Amino acid sequence: MTFAFDANYRPKAPWFGGDLQTVSAVLSPPKISLADTAVEDLRIHTDDGTPDILTGERVTGQGDRAPDRDVTVVLLHGLMGDFDRGYMRLLTRYFVDHGYPVVRMNLRGAGSSRLLCTRNYHAGFTPDLSLIARALSMRTDTAKLAWVGISLSGNMLLKAASEAHFLDAADHSKIVSISAPFDLTATANRFSRPRNFLYSRYLVNKIRKQMPLQPGLAPEDAAHLRRIKTIGEFDENFTAPANGYASADDYYQQNSARRFVLDARLPCLAVTAADDPWIDFRPYQATAWTKNPLLTPVICRTGGHVGFHARGYDLPIYADWSRVFIEG
Repeated sequence: MTFAFDANYRPKAPWFGGDLQTVSAVLSPPKISLADTAVEDLRIHTDDGTPDILTGERVTGQGDRAPDRDVTVVLLHGLMGDFDRGYMRLLTRYFVDHGYPVVRMNLRGAGSSRLLCTRNYHAGFTPDLSLIARALSMRTDTAKLAWVGISLSGNMLLKAASEAHFLDAADHSKIVSISAPFDLTATANRFSRPRNFLYSRYLVNKIRKQMPLQPGLAPEDAAHLRRIKTIGEFDENFTAPANGYASADDYYQQNSARRFVLDARLPCLAVTAADDPWIDFRPYQATAWTKNPLLTPVICRTGGHVGFHARGYDLPIYADWSRVFIEG
């Protein structure tokens, strides 16, 4: 089936331009109540020899909003986020209101899993997606899984869509990626621009605050964290060596979804914006998407990073697009 998405939609006031769209999502997330939902805490033990435990929630409606779908929507957050970020609550509320059971997960070392983990997720850490998939597929209340990944987890999902360990872990439906750092090298280069200084400082400050809370972090590493000034430095000194990569560049090259997406074996919707200050949209443009009929790229004129506030829509337009794609 062909999906028609309006990549040239008109932005909704006051969110004009990529920076304001980005600020709307990153710095001023919406406060959305889930008080009237049924919530089940999830704890998924890892199987890689570590004591790490992933945490999440299964959220469903009650009464008139009780689940009536045979697809469970799995929501994954972005870098330095967690399952309670504004966009995660927004999507949880949206899908629950449309009759879907929703699983919103903390990736390894994020949110309430931070104190339970010795390792951290990264842009290509797809074995944990398989772990989540297997755990959910063993439940009697789970049929197919539809995945929605925001930013960094979008890259993880687009990479996983061609990997046998993920594909074989459950009965998957479809994948939606919003504002994924599709080419990690291009993203790192974009973040290093002077105009992105405040964004970079925002994320680095979050890293400095969150990472020292993790069990087992050596005192010298904690001191080194305080000296980190850029995401690139963090990846060079922490992400890459902790995961067996020779350097940040090696990590970027081996984990960019751009390398894997044309081999995807699941239907994938990949949404990005030309005015995203964080993500370079040109690698999206340069990808031969038509070689794989399972792929639906949407490169919007505006939307920023996980913004996508459009005239005529109460919520960011990616919420409706995600549902339409999953249901199509």
